[in-house]
Amino acid sequence: MANDPSADKKNNQPADHNGGGEPEKPALADELGVQDLTEILFAEHGRIFSAAGRQSPIAEFSSEGVLLHPPDQPFTPGPPQEVIIYKNDERGVMLNELGQPRQIVGAKYKGMAIYTLVEQKPGTVKHYAGWFDINNKPHKLYVAGQALTSDMVFRIRNRTPDGEIGVFAEITTD
Repeated sequence: MANDPSADKKNNQPADHNGGGEPEKPALADELGVQDLTEILFAEHGRIFSAAGRQSPIAEFSSEGVLLHPPDQPFTPGPPQEVIIYKNDERGVMLNELGQPRQIVGAKYKGMAIYTLVEQKPGTVKHYAGWFDINNKPHKLYVAGQALTSDMVFRIRNRTPDGEIGVFAEITTD
């Protein structure tokens, strides 16, 4: 190692460089001091993080939702690097992993099945719910003028004995 120009002269170890002359940033798990499940919340960079262990993704809680960071990479502020693309059919219904329309199991509006639409509520990752009439025309569901998202329909469905959410007078459609 004596002839290695990148060796650190002080302790005869390779210099900690990323090729640009700057020291490498530590992995996020190391920077936060993640060890095990005894401590799961961390504050750093003016943000709140949570980790379930050194090998698990590190969750960042923000006003935009939860962002997952790789534990073995340095922290990189900014927008997420991964773009999620949802597949949908020609009607605008989100498709499941098998390419089938994503139906909200057991939920009905006036006897018609309710589906998760690919259209999202602005500023969220929540998808609207809708049903189709006999002419295959899509309709959204509303409460007090607000379109219902699929998670809301799941909760309403769970309050009925048979999944028929049309029994609630507050629910309207377009």
